[in-house]
Amino acid sequence: MKQGIIAVSRDSLEIKTLVGLQTQSMKERLCGLLVLDELSAEQALWISPCNSVHTLGMKYSLDLVYIDRHNKICGLVKQLKPWRMSINLKAKVTMELPASSIEQFDIQLGDECIWQD
Repeated sequence: MKQGIIAVSRDSLEIKTLVGLQTQSMKERLCGLLVLDELSAEQALWISPCNSVHTLGMKYSLDLVYIDRHNKICGLVKQLKPWRMSINLKAKVTMELPASSIEQFDIQLGDECIWQD
């Protein structure tokens, strides 16, 4: 997986920077966090292209941030429990975060989210 920085901003002001892991292949997109250690508090998995997520086989909950083709957050899912699915047809990218990150970092619909190498 590729490493980088994910910048979340609101009204052109950066509100949070996360350490990002970006999927590079179909296999990485399909396996996601099933093959990785649990994310730390400042990490996020950037999956592109992706508009749906499953937590089948997961042992912990996740927060999901769906991002559209304009890099705007178009969907938020808090605390997706193991053995569930989520979809957002407007999304081009999905960012997976540790549970409670959306509230902790005050991430909101309409915020901008950019991957930086």
